[in-house]
Amino acid sequence: MPPGVVALAAGLAFASSHARALETPRSCGSDPHIQCATYDPNQAYRVATMPGRVVMIQFEPGEHIIDSGEGIGDGKAWHVAINDSGALLKPGALQPETNLVLVTNRRTYSLSLADVSAGQPATWMLRFDYPDTKAKLTAAQQRRQEAVSAALSGQQGNGPAVPASNAGGANAVRRAAAQAVTSASAANMQYMMRGDRALAPTALWDDGRFTYFKYATARDLPTIFTKLPDGSEATANFHMEGDTVVVHEVSSSFVIRYGQSVLGIRNDGYSPDGHYNRAGSSVPDSARIQRDHAGTSAN
Repeated sequence: MPPGVVALAAGLAFASSHARALETPRSCGSDPHIQCATYDPNQAYRVATMPGRVVMIQFEPGEHIIDSGEGIGDGKAWHVAINDSGALLKPGALQPETNLVLVTNRRTYSLSLADVSAGQPATWMLRFDYPDTKAKLTAAQQRRQEAVSAALSGQQGNGPAVPASNAGGANAVRRAAAQAVTSASAANMQYMMRGDRALAPTALWDDGRFTYFKYATARDLPTIFTKLPDGSEATANFHMEGDTVVVHEVSSSFVIRYGQSVLGIRNDGYSPDGHYNRAGSSVPDSARIQRDHAGTSAN
């Protein structure tokens, strides 16, 4: 083969290899002009352009081009505008093919601004999928799960919390206590009652933060009051968890009223300082964790 033909063949092979090295973005959906690509720091991307059409290169939330972070091969052929979401490109010449490099606070993008072709419709908007961001989110989720598991394991390591019952003597109290478990690491069952026992809960305990009045019956729920230090009464704040009234405090005394019926309750295990709740939550099988366990957004 003549030397000139060999050189031409080698040049064509190089050009073909170079063309294959560029990644052509795919359509994100039904509109072929809205295109997506998976970000790779070692990959250059082909952006199909045509005169009279603007191209938007869109980054992920929180990502922006740094100062002097844009570089273009033919600055006279293109108008480049930077905003908080990415870069807007508009060709200013009939044959504007060139390359563009964008440096952000997170990544570097290498783009080839090429003429539109049959193989790729004009790019109006180019978005990226980010494996690194997905990996960080997965790792953050794993850390959250590990933090919750650690909190719950520590909670269970202190032994299950058990409630007290008012019915059937000491053996009945132990049976009821074994059947109900709270989310705290310790439970106080030392409650005494005086008055109309028809208003008594079927189980009663506190975990140092909340007081639990269990009514496993079909009776109407009475109103629960907390007794203040001056002897007056105040309606207790509460929410329901199944058949249990969860009062949002621990008190030395409660008063339960329904119509003319009254039941006084004394907390013989009252501790003004409460008990440490390792899980930090009143919801069973859950734990409250700090933000630093949840991970942070990419910077």
